[in-house]
Amino acid sequence: MGERAHPLQGYGTRVADPIRLAAVHACGLLDTDPEEPFDRLTRLASMMLDAPLAFLTVVDDRRAFVKSQAGVESQAGVESQAGVESQAGVESQAGLDPVARTDRRRPLAETFCPLVIDAAGPLVVSDTASDTRTRGNPMSATLGVAAWAGYPIFSPDRQIVGVFSVADTHPRPWTARDLTVLETLSEAASGEIALRATLARATELARTLQASLLPPRLPEVPGLDLSARYRPAGTGSQVLGDFFDVFHTGPAGLGVVLGDVAGKGVEAARVTALAHYTIRAAASRSTSPAAILGQLNTALLTQRPDSERFLTAAYLDVRKERSGRRVTLCSAGHTPVLLRRAQGDVRPVGVHGLVLGVFDDADLVDTPIRLRRGDMLLLYTDGVTEARRGREQYGDERLRSLVGALGPVSADRLTAAVEAEVLDFAEGSPHDDIAILALGLPSGPGHR
Repeated sequence: MGERAHPLQGYGTRVADPIRLAAVHACGLLDTDPEEPFDRLTRLASMMLDAPLAFLTVVDDRRAFVKSQAGVESQAGVESQAGVESQAGVESQAGLDPVARTDRRRPLAETFCPLVIDAAGPLVVSDTASDTRTRGNPMSATLGVAAWAGYPIFSPDRQIVGVFSVADTHPRPWTARDLTVLETLSEAASGEIALRATLARATELARTLQASLLPPRLPEVPGLDLSARYRPAGTGSQVLGDFFDVFHTGPAGLGVVLGDVAGKGVEAARVTALAHYTIRAAASRSTSPAAILGQLNTALLTQRPDSERFLTAAYLDVRKERSGRRVTLCSAGHTPVLLRRAQGDVRPVGVHGLVLGVFDDADLVDTPIRLRRGDMLLLYTDGVTEARRGREQYGDERLRSLVGALGPVSADRLTAAVEAEVLDFAEGSPHDDIAILALGLPSGPGHR
């Protein structure tokens, strides 16, 4: 007698629905390595239901991709299509290489998953050989599946992106408790997908918000060399408090500020925004950096009295003179501003005042500096000097040595070199934001 054609050759329209397929690809699980949050769920399913096999499968319109699988002791005829035999004890297949990942792809016609998608609900089969919905499916022979139960996995917008299932090598009735456990674990898988989507949106929002608090580009100022760099901590999923700004304060003046708000998140962003606009407004009425930062201190104490956020900042008022630039500096509890003279010596400049937003009198002092050809000022946040390798910090001395060793380079080369060395020291992504700003006078035509 000829073998009967299995029903998946004519699966319905839900599997190929464009909206569903968009949700499948948006969840970002296709063709990815196993991950512990999903492996934990398949292990639990196998253990709690005493099922030889458990799967979390993502399904598009071409194949079913096994994102996670777990099983118990290897049994005769039970072998994954990936070519990896089930191991003794409950165990996930975490750590598979890309070749094994490719082998975890299965044709739709060799799984029961499309039936769940078409039904838009669970599929429970006690005997796959006798049930007309599953009889003749190659999955029964390939994996030795004699009983199977699967529940849909949903995207945040409730599109079915996959199936959470368990299988047995012998026919068995699935009890009400079995199905409750399976449904709960499938909902947990859907919750993990929703959590990742929320995190991705939050990361994008954080990056957008952070970018809105930084100037899109620095102004072009004839005769002045300017460069700034910003590097968010980690993945950039949180809004932290490093900020900088460079803006004209009249026909002959330039305001330059670099600061660091304590903390992170929405509250830090609010304080950063307050600082940004207060400094610009204050600079339109005064050329004294101490007065400008003093007004910011007052704003922090009066407009956000309940906030525990404080900030450090260094502000420069830059004025053009015949022989160069006259710079007035005020530091409010900030990391030292470094001055590199054209001759190569490097030293901190300015008087170290108190942080802003804590004390009524922040003890702010203006320090005059004259910049001549080849001189450069470097402003930075503590993400530079406090970058860590193990227990060791990058530190002030390393930074000064680097700035001195570079010689008369452009502002852009200086900020790039500092960023590169700090990231190399920290061996990857920084644990704190990094903001770097350099301002100087070109030493000559070949300076850049």
